[in-house]
Amino acid sequence: MVRYWIVASAFVSVQLVVGLVELQSAMAAEPVPVGVAKVDITPETPVRMYGYASRTTESEGVAGRLHAAALAIGSDSGEGPAVLLTVDCGAVPVEICEQVLQRIQATHPLKPERFIVCNSHNHSGPNLKGMATIEGEQHEHLAAYANQLTDRLVQAVQRALDSRRPGHLAWTQGRVGFAANRRVLKDGKWSGFGAVPDAPADRSLPLLRVTGEDGRLLAVVVNYACHNTTLRGNFREIHGDWAACAQEAIEADTPGVTAMVTVGCGADADPNPHGTVELCQQHGRAVADEVKRLLDGPFRPLPGNVAARMTTLEIPFAPVPPPEELEALARTSHAGKRLLRLQQEGRDLPQSMPFRIAVWTFGDDLAMVFFSDEVVVDYALRLKSQWDADRLWVSAYTGDVSKYIVSKRLLDEGGYEVNNSLSATVTYGRPEQLAPLMEDRILQAVEALLPKTFRRDPSSP
Repeated sequence: MVRYWIVASAFVSVQLVVGLVELQSAMAAEPVPVGVAKVDITPETPVRMYGYASRTTESEGVAGRLHAAALAIGSDSGEGPAVLLTVDCGAVPVEICEQVLQRIQATHPLKPERFIVCNSHNHSGPNLKGMATIEGEQHEHLAAYANQLTDRLVQAVQRALDSRRPGHLAWTQGRVGFAANRRVLKDGKWSGFGAVPDAPADRSLPLLRVTGEDGRLLAVVVNYACHNTTLRGNFREIHGDWAACAQEAIEADTPGVTAMVTVGCGADADPNPHGTVELCQQHGRAVADEVKRLLDGPFRPLPGNVAARMTTLEIPFAPVPPPEELEALARTSHAGKRLLRLQQEGRDLPQSMPFRIAVWTFGDDLAMVFFSDEVVVDYALRLKSQWDADRLWVSAYTGDVSKYIVSKRLLDEGGYEVNNSLSATVTYGRPEQLAPLMEDRILQAVEALLPKTFRRDPSSP
């Protein structure tokens, strides 16, 4: 009898918790205007592909469609709407992002800090970032695609803004396991690429749910910290990698929903295993299965008022080395070689490089941090140790994607990401000489943007 009473009491307690969660959801904030739209951005001709330098010919077909999706939150009054735009692209050039914003601003009061372009950093799509270095017919094809992409991104944002209706936002977090740190070390130093299961990685899967006022699911946005590099340099067809497969699987599971994927601080993480379209589908299915599980569970309601803040760190270049030293650097450093070429051509030398940070906050319930460029996992892990990880969403690859943003850990280890980092660029191949280090600059800048209410309670585990 006592045992039955304990079990029954436990059951009642669980039911009370579930009831409280459901009551909380029912008592969500006032409806907020929300709109969502998705467009196809697959190139219509063969194009040079993004990523692997070994590919010097154009794509040889389409193995998977590419898409862009826009989520618009809020009305045109007050601070205006906030728009999240996800793109199945290696890197949308800053010039295209600015054109899209300017064209939208002709009809809607959209502020720069409230317009976030999230690149999937897909390595099997068009190479728009490298277009300036490509000539002939290949350049013509990319230029035509750039115009096509600009028009379709405008179309996606405009449709999302025009389709806004009262709805609700809520969020939760899950976990997916296929991301693996890719930096293999030997005696504490970088020795190549591989899968290192015990090395740092962020496998969390935050999920934003968008529903209509009638409760119908309209969209889900997920964030995962992993390169879209399941497909390697020997693959020569257009494909959106795991992020595109995740969207397809989520939308197949829930017809009528729009799925969107942003990428976290996964610059030193690769999908594991990798190599085939089937593995892209496997990883996408893993994301979709976790989304399906999360959709059945409790969510935290979010207020619709998005507070947006943004800052740009201008990282000044180091003084130009003496000629003999620069010539020596140019033999081992891409940054040194570029500087030497600029000098020889008599061109103006760069003065600084930008790094952008934006923060969106939904009351005290959720803070979204958006980094430009390719940011390694240590930034997300440090932020989640200093701020409340249960209310934090960290994305990279937003806006410009030009350089790696490395941490103190990687500087000590050296290797690929370090040699191709913003730190190496502005110091002409000597990233350890950047002072203060990028890690310290960035974390201080985030601290200035995030409300103090998101600080982690030191007494919590």
